[in-house]
Amino acid sequence: MRNVVALTFAAALFSLAGCSTVPVTEAQAKPIPSERVYLPQYLQKSAERSATIYISRDKGYFGSGCSHDISLNNEKVMAIRQGEAATLHVVPGAYFLKLETGGGLCPNISTSQNLTLGAGERQVYRVLLPSDGNLRLTRDQ
Repeated sequence: MRNVVALTFAAALFSLAGCSTVPVTEAQAKPIPSERVYLPQYLQKSAERSATIYISRDKGYFGSGCSHDISLNNEKVMAIRQGEAATLHVVPGAYFLKLETGGGLCPNISTSQNLTLGAGERQVYRVLLPSDGNLRLTRDQ
């Protein structure tokens, strides 16, 4: 009986081993619904908010049930799900960008990036979950 349980567990583990998420293009990405945008002013363009941060979340089976919170300078801006993206409009300057997940069956994971944006500058970030299970927030450009 123990061998059957061990074999079943090993088979399940191996079946998830190749389940990395895959990136979505800007054309494929869905907008984040307004009910999961907590600070909508960051989604609105203005003359003073000339710098932008584009954040997309990969799609795929692995981690698809988890919602991830995006914070800017420790203020929760939005919750992003797989296949979604948003552009944050910010005043040029230094920022602390944080990605957090947790609750339910999702592990409590937090990762962050420090970034500095100049006037008119755009930075692109991708939320991904590779097969090692370590949630990542990576800069693409």
